[in-house]
Amino acid sequence: MQTIYLDVLLIQSLYVNYFLLRATAKLTHSCLRLGRCLAAAGGSCLFSLLIFLPPLPFWVQIALKLAASAVTVSLAFGVRQRLWLWQWFCFFGCNFLLAGLLLAVCSRTEQGFAAWGNSYCYLDFSLLQLILFTALAYSLLQGYAFFRRRHQHTQEHYEVWIRLHDKTIVLPGLPDTGNTLTDPFTAASVIVCSSESLEPLLSDAQPETLPGYRLIPCATVTSQGLIPLFRPDEVCIRSLTTGKSRPVCGRIGIGGTQDSAIFHPDLIW
Repeated sequence: MQTIYLDVLLIQSLYVNYFLLRATAKLTHSCLRLGRCLAAAGGSCLFSLLIFLPPLPFWVQIALKLAASAVTVSLAFGVRQRLWLWQWFCFFGCNFLLAGLLLAVCSRTEQGFAAWGNSYCYLDFSLLQLILFTALAYSLLQGYAFFRRRHQHTQEHYEVWIRLHDKTIVLPGLPDTGNTLTDPFTAASVIVCSSESLEPLLSDAQPETLPGYRLIPCATVTSQGLIPLFRPDEVCIRSLTTGKSRPVCGRIGIGGTQDSAIFHPDLIW
């Protein structure tokens, strides 16, 4: 029987859950703060202790897996979001795909590489191997992102839907790789809109009273300074070419005089 070290098990589970949550956030275009991601991954790794229990019935293992994924998603994204069911499905699906990949790898490796118990896995990985596999996965993702950028249809036309409380406005969308603004606290991309275009949404509200208000540095070719941003209740970007729309994780920055909402194309990739 393979020896299982508790500290290694918890670290591996924390590591895997962190990246599964990041993948879920990317697939569902959801905001995920670093603190909440770490807290959810840390709480979820406690479920890996089930590997030490005697074998449980299959239906109990499935029920525990579903409950663990639901708790993890709730800790990471909250339970009041409209996308919760889709987030839960993606997170559970990523877990399922990872388990299948591990089974395929284990079938090709020597015995003792992995230990299974109650649908949880313990891998005999060294820290160096973990770092190398992470670097390889990151390189593959960067290559995929580069490929997507090269083949992105830049001639499409977009609309940006912004909802705050009970008000919604629709603005022409302009993808621009030059807009690299991000919220330094959440790493969310900033969609830049003029104060005139946002007037129907904000009415007479002062920027300082808006949710998530803060000032961030902004530099252009001719000037630099600070622009205010706020957190809307919902942002969707719709392609007028294909008719498809998707919710995005973004903040609204107030600046410029343009009629359109300027966003980085990464928001829709």
